[in-house]
Amino acid sequence: MKCVLLGAGGHGRVLLEARLPQTFDAILDTRPGLQEVAGVPVLGGDDLLPDLAARGFTHFVVGLGSTADTTARAHLFQAAVDAGLTPLAVLHPTAWVSPSARLGEGCQILARAVVNTGAVLGANVLVNTAAVVEHDSEIGDHVHLASGALLCGGVRVGAGAHIGAGAVVRQGLQIGAGALIGAGAVVVRDVPAGARVAGVPARPL
Repeated sequence: MKCVLLGAGGHGRVLLEARLPQTFDAILDTRPGLQEVAGVPVLGGDDLLPDLAARGFTHFVVGLGSTADTTARAHLFQAAVDAGLTPLAVLHPTAWVSPSARLGEGCQILARAVVNTGAVLGANVLVNTAAVVEHDSEIGDHVHLASGALLCGGVRVGAGAHIGAGAVVRQGLQIGAGALIGAGAVVVRDVPAGARVAGVPARPL
């Protein structure tokens, strides 16, 4: 296995520590003049991605986070797959993932996060620091649960949604694809696809 980290900003550095730097053989990062991070060499920018398989790379980890829009993470993930690389999961040693949970390719479960009984996560889902996915919830591809977010039991989240830091989603609700839940929101009713809500209780922005 030869693995590349795609991006070494704030989120990328968290992943370096979560998996330990020796897991990664190289980094792609667009910042000019950056030569190494935590002892891992930076090869150059994302334009090198199509050539990595020919250079012996087999796996990748998306090192890009998101603050409201998950499309950049999704595009980077797909570009790496199209380049012939396989997504590698990141599971922090302090995270809890139920044995009955199912994780898609390239999921990232960070420090003190919980993925509970019967939960199903799609590809490239980011469950950030201390976020919780409760029992029987289903999370679509490329969703980002920001730090401290809480999904109660049986919540359904559509692909590409962003659940802000500290937000709470009541049990059994549906969050549509591409929706944005603002930081600290308390969601007590379904949220349509593409909607942006915030507040307590959450209302459309």
